[in-house]
Amino acid sequence: MQIGYLATLFCFGLVTLLTLFLWRGRLQGAWLIAALLLTAAWGGYLGFVGGSSHFNPTNQTFLDVLRGASWSLLLGRLIVVAGPESSNASFWRNHWLWGFAGWVVLLLLANTLSSLGVLTPTAAAMTAFGAPFSLSLITLVLLEQWYRRLGVEHRWGVKFLCVAIAVMFVSDFLLYSEALLFKGLDADLWEARGWIYAAMAPLVAISVARCRDWSRENRLSHRAVFFTSSLLLAGVYLVVMALVGYYLRWFGSGLGNAVQVVFVVLSLSLLTIVLMSGRYRSLLAVWISKHFLSYKYDYREQWMRANARFAALKIDDDSYVQLVLGIAEPIDSTGGAIWIEDEGALMPKAHWSLALDMPLLDDGDGGLLQYCLEQEWVINVPEYRRHPERYEGLELPKELLDEPRLWLLVPLIHQQHLYGMVALAEPRTERSVTWEDHDLLKALAGQVASLLAQRKLTESLANARQFEAYNQLSTFVVHDIKNVVAQLSLVVRNAERHRRNPEFVDDALDTLSNAVGRMNRMLSQLKQGAEPGPEVQVDAGEIAREVLAAQAGGAPVPQLDAVAESCFVEVDRDRLLAALCHLVQNAQDATPSDGSVVLSVVCEGSMVGFVVADSGAGMSAEFMRSGLFKPFVSTKGRAGMGIGVFEARQFARLYQGELQVESKLGKGSTFTLLLPNARLQSELGVVGGQG
Repeated sequence: MQIGYLATLFCFGLVTLLTLFLWRGRLQGAWLIAALLLTAAWGGYLGFVGGSSHFNPTNQTFLDVLRGASWSLLLGRLIVVAGPESSNASFWRNHWLWGFAGWVVLLLLANTLSSLGVLTPTAAAMTAFGAPFSLSLITLVLLEQWYRRLGVEHRWGVKFLCVAIAVMFVSDFLLYSEALLFKGLDADLWEARGWIYAAMAPLVAISVARCRDWSRENRLSHRAVFFTSSLLLAGVYLVVMALVGYYLRWFGSGLGNAVQVVFVVLSLSLLTIVLMSGRYRSLLAVWISKHFLSYKYDYREQWMRANARFAALKIDDDSYVQLVLGIAEPIDSTGGAIWIEDEGALMPKAHWSLALDMPLLDDGDGGLLQYCLEQEWVINVPEYRRHPERYEGLELPKELLDEPRLWLLVPLIHQQHLYGMVALAEPRTERSVTWEDHDLLKALAGQVASLLAQRKLTESLANARQFEAYNQLSTFVVHDIKNVVAQLSLVVRNAERHRRNPEFVDDALDTLSNAVGRMNRMLSQLKQGAEPGPEVQVDAGEIAREVLAAQAGGAPVPQLDAVAESCFVEVDRDRLLAALCHLVQNAQDATPSDGSVVLSVVCEGSMVGFVVADSGAGMSAEFMRSGLFKPFVSTKGRAGMGIGVFEARQFARLYQGELQVESKLGKGSTFTLLLPNARLQSELGVVGGQG
């Protein structure tokens, strides 16, 4: 009896029972149970029959093939089902599955032919040892791919299973690779394999208990193809060396066993040297990157990470450090600094663990800024120190060259404009800068440059809007001053004739008082800027009377018609007064002195309306449609500015109101300024709250 293999039967039998209890009804559980059962059966056969006269090598190979195929299929299913198309049908449509199934059938057919004595001894030995060897290699490759596709957060539940599978099939790989080389199984390795399998069963049990459903959403790491390709190439190399070893044994027996031993040692040494060679790994990585669309960097991941970092930034000085980190972290830099363009020079803005605070000035054609703008290239400072001829026409400032930790200079260029530059400190470990590093840095730099361009445009737009607001305010003030001047001019014209008339003196004093009040309101608006004043609840009838008093000095004198009761509005009182004065002033300007200008207050539903009606010249439909509400467009010619109606409508819309106009040529105009009824809205709010 083989005690180690009997221990495998016992341990994997218990794990199978545990899996049946925990994974009942789960599809992945069925594949795992099949692999566990075949492993237990394989251990039972070798345990009971392995040391007896009933042992049949072809049966052993048959069970080895089935066992290895079951674990490969389990891993293959986990890879496919956990991919983007996680349906059951996607697994059965996978081309890999049918290719693998064909390979397994071919191995079983070769084993059957070997049992019938059809194959030559050499072919039979190749089948007995090569079949389990190939399946162990395939299983290890699939295991490596599955583990690398798993996210870090998902590896906790399956790491013990991965270790168990790796140890089991590495032992198979060593056993059968040596058997292929020397055409015979090593007795010690054969006996140890049973105990190795038995020791790995508890690790499988831990993973089964930890994670009962392995259909996780995985991602394909770009490093996975590199390691997988290396493993496959190493396996192919060993197979080729095994074939050469067979050739030396059977056809070059005259050379002696020493030559065979030397060949094996040299082969393994060469493989070790190649695998340990940094140049080999670099060449392999570049070759895979260029031909299998698997790059050194996961550009999608880097782009999403950069977007997530930059989208959360606020427009302040602290965000510049995050811009530096966004470029430094992907290439493992230990520090950085950033300069921002300001009137033709680059000024230091922020730094992280790399104190560089000197400005970078453009010194002409040989300057750093001009070189970066023309070449759009990442400058490798250590390379510049060793080989300055590679950067023809560039002279780096002495302050930069004196910084020993300075590694790379990355220009921030957007649409042929240099918006800044990022300096990066040397990485944690020495590394060469490849074409992929340059591409990644240029992509990140372009994104940062576009952010800086957008920030600069936003600041310019904010400044322009601020100037626009003040210009608009100035326009309104000029318009008000024009009206005040018109009032005072009328007083001056009539003063010579009516100065001794007490009634005229009273009217003149009222006009002066009104003009002073309007000028004070304008000064208050200039102090406050374009922001509206405080909102207060005012009586619409009281406001209408104040407007009439303010405009009484003009001709025709405005009249007050009907005033609805309980009409209150909640607005900036001074701006409402100014808007109504503009409307009444426009009506007076458009109406002859013997005409009429009438102001009335009405309540229409939830709105309060200030109605200014005149019997003046009126307006055409075309002018009302295309020019009435445009500033600086007026029917008065040079005598008007076209601001009053525009300001009145802007004021109404600010408080959820509207300005309505009705007019016909030769029949006058009616302007209705509608504002929400404050008292009615307050009552509705109280009723709604009680309900």
